[in-house]
Amino acid sequence: MSGEYNHMEELGLTHDKQFICSCKGFIDPGNSTRGLCERFIPNGGKFYDLVSRYNNISAHLLNRDDGRYKDAVRCVAPFLKAFGATDYGLYAQAKKDLTLMPESGRVMRYLINMLPTFVNTTAYEHYAMALCEALAIPRAVVDCTEVEMDSYDLGRQEARTLREFASEISSLRLSSMEYKLNVQVRLPRDDVELVERLDGIFRERLPSMNVSKLMRDVKTMGTDEKAYCLLETSKRNQIDLEGTAYVGGDLTDYQAMDVVRDSSGLSLSFNGSDFAVRGSNVAVMSRDCTVAAVLVHAFYNEGIEAVFDLAENWNRDHLRTARFPDRHLMEAMLASNPKKLPEVHIVSRRNVDEIALKSERYRKNLMQSALHSNFGIRTPAYS
Repeated sequence: MSGEYNHMEELGLTHDKQFICSCKGFIDPGNSTRGLCERFIPNGGKFYDLVSRYNNISAHLLNRDDGRYKDAVRCVAPFLKAFGATDYGLYAQAKKDLTLMPESGRVMRYLINMLPTFVNTTAYEHYAMALCEALAIPRAVVDCTEVEMDSYDLGRQEARTLREFASEISSLRLSSMEYKLNVQVRLPRDDVELVERLDGIFRERLPSMNVSKLMRDVKTMGTDEKAYCLLETSKRNQIDLEGTAYVGGDLTDYQAMDVVRDSSGLSLSFNGSDFAVRGSNVAVMSRDCTVAAVLVHAFYNEGIEAVFDLAENWNRDHLRTARFPDRHLMEAMLASNPKKLPEVHIVSRRNVDEIALKSERYRKNLMQSALHSNFGIRTPAYS
């Protein structure tokens, strides 16, 4: 109740910092939703890539404000249902496919014990449950996309029609054209056809089908939702955005990261996409996420200037001798990277294009390694 005497506040023990992160590229090098499409839908990887590209073009290039068709997790849900996915099936497959970044479990538990910590992911709740079990973190700290497959009955004819739509989508060409933030371009022919064909399916055919209710009921954790969640979390915890460390790497993180950066918080792109780097003030490229704990710990103790100071002097000799609140953490990071330190850069208008390009390439290589299952760990390495 307001007005009550707060012993913690009186002792000066309330938190003035918080940590929020997304999953892909930081905790998990893979893409859970794409993986589910691959397991349940024929040619599902390409199907997901085409739907995701359609969503991104619609939202970020065509500036459509109809939120129902700008999130891949919402759009692929009816197709997963049509190919037999159940809630248990999605959970079991997400658990089986889960690949963690090295040290992610230790890092997340370290941060949770240090300051209020929250995770935002566009992936389904089935994945979030598997992730929390693997990392040994509370389910309550994770916000995700909510969908219930078992709550909807799908008739044979609708299921057949959806499977035909999936085949039609997968037959389209996937353009290799890359788009940059706030740069106007003419859509190539393949993308024009993609938009026209998928508009016909998602905007004309699906709304008249019973399965459209499933799509409407999906509660996504997309670009806008991550930003709203950031603001709501800050309000609930009474912690300013200046005291927020946000680690992200996806296109859907850009809006939230941009807000944190403009508020002088720590906006950290971790193996980030072009968009994520452009919303950050610090960018990291690393296959070991311990470096994020080091930077967040510096932010927690002394603020953003301490992070900038570390980044400006990011070399082994300095890190070995620098005054740092938790030397065990610093030594663990150095030991995890004996040959070459993770790349850490302060992002500015002068270097953002160069770093965004470099980070995008690093991210693609990371995801490709995860796709071929030769990187990361499939079971938690921590007790």
